[in-house]
Amino acid sequence: MTSRPHSRKSPRDIFARTILALQPYSHDIVLIGGWVHALYLTDVASLNRPVYTDDIDISIPRTLFRAGRPTLIELATEAGFERDECLEDIEGTPIRLTQSGPGGAVIDLDVITEGNDPRTAVPIEGQPNLAAQGYPGQHVLLDNAQWIAVGTAVHASLDPAIRIRVPTLGAYVLHKGLSFATRSRLDKMAKDLVYLVEILRDPVLGQGAREQVHELAQRYPSEFAQWRQNLTELPNHPGLLRLVAAQLVIGGQAMGSEAEVSASVRATVLRALAGPVAKAI
Repeated sequence: MTSRPHSRKSPRDIFARTILALQPYSHDIVLIGGWVHALYLTDVASLNRPVYTDDIDISIPRTLFRAGRPTLIELATEAGFERDECLEDIEGTPIRLTQSGPGGAVIDLDVITEGNDPRTAVPIEGQPNLAAQGYPGQHVLLDNAQWIAVGTAVHASLDPAIRIRVPTLGAYVLHKGLSFATRSRLDKMAKDLVYLVEILRDPVLGQGAREQVHELAQRYPSEFAQWRQNLTELPNHPGLLRLVAAQLVIGGQAMGSEAEVSASVRATVLRALAGPVAKAI
């Protein structure tokens, strides 16, 4: 992929343009990833300013027919993304869609679907030339989605507000507790946990999330068991806890020493395990 000039568009500019462009598939796709927790915190007017992400993640079903619509790739291109064609020349590699952000940053639109092995290329039936990234647990997100309105609190161009689908609180927290353990990079693991902790520690969202995970445990017993195991073992990884703490401090979402913030993160996770979700199975 050829180099591109730095963009003056902010991550919010790119996010707004992307969700507008993808509206023809609004009933089919679910926004996942870091933008979701930011939208939830915005929705409840939380005093905590979320740790934002630049990348945009969407989950899609493995079969997604066009039904007279442009393809997802075409709509992503309209939103300013380009395909990394050099990467696609490597057999078995999922599509990569990127565009330049501020300061030379590269912003990805990650298209994800159900897959047993993380980052395995999964061809999407009904979408020519689209091989999504396969990750386990996407069925939890797709089956437990809800509509939210996204408006001018996020970007001035979203007037009137548009409706998009995001995972329910419980599905989001359950999935983040699963996904961090599948990451190959510590910084990505920490980012998943930052999002999970920010939801769980919020006085409004945290209670709702714990209750919903309790309900989902009955429908997804194996996923819940893995979630509980992952979080139970987290205190045994102080290096990862420190990295989570560092991201919270850098993002302006925590004050105190690294040890104090790490202890707070650990307490938030243990509180979730000690609540009603711990009695679900």
